[in-house]
Amino acid sequence: MLPFTAHTERGDALKAVLAGELVTIRFPGLVDREVNELSDFLYRLLSELDLAFLSEPSFVIAKELISNASKANAKRIYLTFESREVKTEDDYTRAMRGFAGKVLERWDEFRKEHKKNEHYISIHFQLKEKHLHIEVRNNAALLPREIERIRSRLDLFKEHQELDAVFSTVRDESEGAGLGLVLILVLLQNAGIPGNHFRIDTNGTETIARVALPRDQEEAQTRNNYIKTVLHELDALPSFPENIQELWNLCNSESSSIQVITARVERDPALTAQVLKLANSAGFMTRTRNPGLSDAIKIIGLKGLGNLLMVAGARKIMSSRYKKKDLESIWDNSNRVSFFAGKLARQDAFARDFASVSGLLYELGKIVLISMKPELIQRIQDMLERGRIRNTALMEEVALGIGHPEVGAMLAERWQFPEPIVQAIRFQQKPLQAEEPYKRLIHCVYLAVRIQQATGGSVDYFSIEEDIRRDFGIESPIQFQGMVERLEKEYELSGAG
Repeated sequence: MLPFTAHTERGDALKAVLAGELVTIRFPGLVDREVNELSDFLYRLLSELDLAFLSEPSFVIAKELISNASKANAKRIYLTFESREVKTEDDYTRAMRGFAGKVLERWDEFRKEHKKNEHYISIHFQLKEKHLHIEVRNNAALLPREIERIRSRLDLFKEHQELDAVFSTVRDESEGAGLGLVLILVLLQNAGIPGNHFRIDTNGTETIARVALPRDQEEAQTRNNYIKTVLHELDALPSFPENIQELWNLCNSESSSIQVITARVERDPALTAQVLKLANSAGFMTRTRNPGLSDAIKIIGLKGLGNLLMVAGARKIMSSRYKKKDLESIWDNSNRVSFFAGKLARQDAFARDFASVSGLLYELGKIVLISMKPELIQRIQDMLERGRIRNTALMEEVALGIGHPEVGAMLAERWQFPEPIVQAIRFQQKPLQAEEPYKRLIHCVYLAVRIQQATGGSVDYFSIEEDIRRDFGIESPIQFQGMVERLEKEYELSGAG
């Protein structure tokens, strides 16, 4: 639970902000992923102000500022214990040589050793006439070298304006290289909020970062040149293979017979093999061993066959157009997400019908983006794996103007996929924005993606929206880790890959 200073419940704090009161959350001086709890609070608050579209950018901004404050506090602790005085530029450079190895690379240990230090981080929310004001404070005043670093990064943004241009300019990533400040400015810019709505000050005892979100802000609909390029790329993709489209139509026709459908499947040896493999998989265990094609279609059902056709058609188009090397890991991730989503959706009939196939298709948009901006997409993935971000789609939106879930959803609409699948792809990383009747399905796909990421260590319990944890009864980090390990083991035993 968030450590509000004057409220015991999130709902009470929310009402207080909306009433114009100052609401404060006070963290210890050294924090990490616990701040992910802020995501749900921000979404609820901004939704009440009709600014829900700003919830993800606002969370990233708040998290980045808190991370910077935590790092600044760690520097002061480090300098104190190392008995270092910083009066000149050379003093700062010498002092920081050991900071990465002794602090950043052993962050969890450092936090435990100094958990009772005097430093703090506080985040303040106050609603005024025209703006929602957010402040992040920490009791470590900026050093002269840090002020200079901030100014240089702000100047860098003024010069380049775009995140990928900044990435190509900055090679030094020590202490984060101040890239977080550029990220904040790009986020604000893409939301149509002027850069002067963000500033960092020091009052001699505290560092204070301020962001003002306009209450009358309308969602930015800017379509930059890159988005136009993406749209052209989608237009250039082939239509669905004719034979698969015809079979799909037969599966959705009430007058079709198993005999007719079987005869059409038999014309495609690759598709026949996929149907037989699926019918013999752990998900369709029956008394019939090694069934023929007609029995296999009866086992998986026309709805299951329709789902298989969607995936087969999509993968056939993608494999014919894009590099095989890029696709292998994406198909593997998709197979895992599909398996996990299917398991999570077992108790809900509507979600169960679409969860597995949505998992198989959830990264269609990423394939398109990788083909167009491979180096930038890899850089974003590296940032995810190092824990600097948790939402790759948001970073894509910052850097490119559009994220892979939206690209995938647009592609699914172009191919006339069922609306539940389109919705699951579009909101896979924004589950709190899901609406009925798609909410449970989207929650299953969202959590399945998080579980898949957790198997690689890039996501943990605190990275999951609080409402989703509650929805699935996940009450602790240990419980979540147990779920990840259990589902991963079931996946390996199933031979689903």
